[in-house]
Amino acid sequence: MHRPRFRRLAALLAACMLFWAAAPAPSLAEGETAMSDGEIHELLEKSLNIVELDKEIERIAGQRRETEDRIRTLSVRIAEAERELDRRRRQVDEILRAWYTGERDVLIRAVFSADSLSDLFAMLDYLTEMLSHDKFTLEAFRKQREEWLREREELVAEEKRLRDIENRLRGQRERVLRLRAEVDAILSSSGDIERLRLLIAEWIAWWENTGLPEVERHFRALADAMENLPGWLAERSDLVSRSGFTYTVRLPEADLNAFLREQNPLFEHFAFRFDDGIVAAYGRREDDDIEVEIAGRYAIEDEPEHAVRFHVERVVFNGFTLPESTIRDLERRFDLAFYPQLLVPLVRASGVEADDGVLTVELRIGFGRRNGGAD
Repeated sequence: MHRPRFRRLAALLAACMLFWAAAPAPSLAEGETAMSDGEIHELLEKSLNIVELDKEIERIAGQRRETEDRIRTLSVRIAEAERELDRRRRQVDEILRAWYTGERDVLIRAVFSADSLSDLFAMLDYLTEMLSHDKFTLEAFRKQREEWLREREELVAEEKRLRDIENRLRGQRERVLRLRAEVDAILSSSGDIERLRLLIAEWIAWWENTGLPEVERHFRALADAMENLPGWLAERSDLVSRSGFTYTVRLPEADLNAFLREQNPLFEHFAFRFDDGIVAAYGRREDDDIEVEIAGRYAIEDEPEHAVRFHVERVVFNGFTLPESTIRDLERRFDLAFYPQLLVPLVRASGVEADDGVLTVELRIGFGRRNGGAD
């Protein structure tokens, strides 16, 4: 599918290797040595980190702008609510003053001193309307106060969120500056800055146009498959057993890999392994020169909803380890979690293990929050 791009990148890397291997000694400054494959790999990986961190910085900066706009909007609403609250507070003060100074007692006594039924009914209607108005005013004050307190809480939460965003933004910018300094140092000592800059530019263009979309394609296919996993397990009584109020799902890696290949031909050259708590997947397509490795762990979580959630710890694409910011972004956009209640209603996961080639999830029937956590 993307073979020409991969071949072009491979050719560029090979040409770069040949250039340094064949370059005569006079072309390098005294004391300099040709860069090894490992050094070039490190240079390209650092360059990838810079590009992906720049994206993360822009994403966080966008969050900051949105949060600042929300704080401004909330501040205006709170100022308006404070004025309305003050107005209603004065109305309530007048009502309470009227009751405590006996003004309402005069009206009540007037009801009982009416000379005729028509006067009595008229006074009762008036008293009822007055009391209804008092009740409405008091209730409106209560609701306005609750709304004001809620908006104040939102403002405090947004201000805290903004501080967190600012800290993340500052940290990411510091990382980018550090990486750029490291890349500049490598370039300065290479003896051929321009050729390396060309190599980096070609590598980044390849990553943006081919590499990243390919990684996203794998994650999207995995997310789609995980959405269908509970329904598939419901038909596999050999993989799900029950004892009392406890269900146990034992999913061997061979069965999971067979399921994935049923879901998408992309997984024909892709396989999961379960060992020592780690869930790892590796795939290589020789015809496209594509190699993908994903590794992480499952953990039981209750927020934002109960799930056995997969936390990615490492993604390697064609030998290049993706930066943490890219991994977290992939996690945010593609849901690889397993939702037990889609398999059996009213159950909650109480344990999860990935070992000796088997993923085991223990489920218990219950209406409350889970007890215990992931193994």
